[in-house]
Amino acid sequence: MVTNKVLLKTANEALEKGDIDGFLSFCTDDTEWVFIGEKTLKGKEAVKQYLEEAYTETTLFEYQCYKF
Repeated sequence: MVTNKVLLKTANEALEKGDIDGFLSFCTDDTEWVFIGEKTLKGKEAVKQYLEEAYTETTLFEYQCYKF
């Protein structure tokens, strides 16, 4: 069984490589990306458009997974 931590790590590795479509393969069509106090991206296409504009350079992510 694949854990959430592994899924998150794999998705973020795609972004680190500049593979936006690879990252989006982990998102559902009705995904929402919330920037608290700023904006909310609704849908895979909105996230893709944002990533293509904002991620012009390779980005390194650090993340922590919490069990709820």
